[in-house]
Amino acid sequence: MIAADAGSLSLGGELTVVNYVERLEEAKAALREGRLAIDFANVQEIDSSAIAFMLECVRASGNKVVFKSLPNTLSGLVSLYGVTDLLKIS
Repeated sequence: MIAADAGSLSLGGELTVVNYVERLEEAKAALREGRLAIDFANVQEIDSSAIAFMLECVRASGNKVVFKSLPNTLSGLVSLYGVTDLLKIS
């Protein structure tokens, strides 16, 4: 599930390899519309494809996207993969 408001995109449910492509296309569309914040507050399940999702969003936005409310598991993966410096996290 993805919900959008004027400036951000709110992810919900899961972000896994099963729905990665669909989620990425929805996120890219939102980024093109100027929604430059992606909120993970309602995400309940993730896997390592969430890292690829985040990096693709950075690329698609020209490094302007900000990620909010990362679940602890995702924060751990960001650190594990050593991509902290590539992502804007608030």
